[in-house]
Amino acid sequence: MATFLLIHGASHGGWCWEKVVPLLEKRGHRALAPDLPGSGEDHDTPLSAVSLAGYVDFVSKILDKETEPPILVGHSLGGLTITHAAEARRRKVRALVYLTALLPPPGMSGRDITSREVDALLRRSLEYGSDGRAYSFKRTNVPALFYNDCDPDDVYRAMARLRPQAAAIATTPMVYTEERFGSVPRWYIECLRDNAITLSMQRWVLQQTPCKVLTLDAGHSPFLSMPEVLVERLETVAKESVERETIA
Repeated sequence: MATFLLIHGASHGGWCWEKVVPLLEKRGHRALAPDLPGSGEDHDTPLSAVSLAGYVDFVSKILDKETEPPILVGHSLGGLTITHAAEARRRKVRALVYLTALLPPPGMSGRDITSREVDALLRRSLEYGSDGRAYSFKRTNVPALFYNDCDPDDVYRAMARLRPQAAAIATTPMVYTEERFGSVPRWYIECLRDNAITLSMQRWVLQQTPCKVLTLDAGHSPFLSMPEVLVERLETVAKESVERETIA
């Protein structure tokens, strides 16, 4: 059985995995779904103190406490964090899973990817604070942007828990190497109906940094809309990771 470390995306928290965690545990796995600094229930960390390096340090400390390397799953903006965590702790990560996530090439930022589609709903939904250090998403656009295939009750509960996101995460250029990050097996789970990280963005990411690809006929939040199917994809990664290690 595997341990999964589930990293949420922008404005979300560990709560977004609340349907996935019990399903993984029911199948015999361990699942950790922390709040990144300044997110979820962490109201002690001011957004002005949030950085990508801080996210990576936070995740690295969790990895250091694990006796067996977890499978590191990053959703959306969480792709930036898991990439740098693998660079920092490659021997502590069993595999990387990008769930409709950002994976910029070295030197590029997450914002560089999302800026490629000028008229995308994501860009039209951003609302920045007066100092430009944090952003939220236009509330009227959120259901279509993040939850277009979710149950209305789930949409309501999720929207009530969204929080502003530190802009520094998406604007920090990526720094990783083939020697370290590149040595960790990686998968990408495409979401065919995503209105946030659109399929064309996802496919562009895969052209720059190839991964083994799994697919979901889902919007941006399959952890809410189809958690059972998502767990099946995660189990596929776990099984293939074990087989790879056995052969090696």
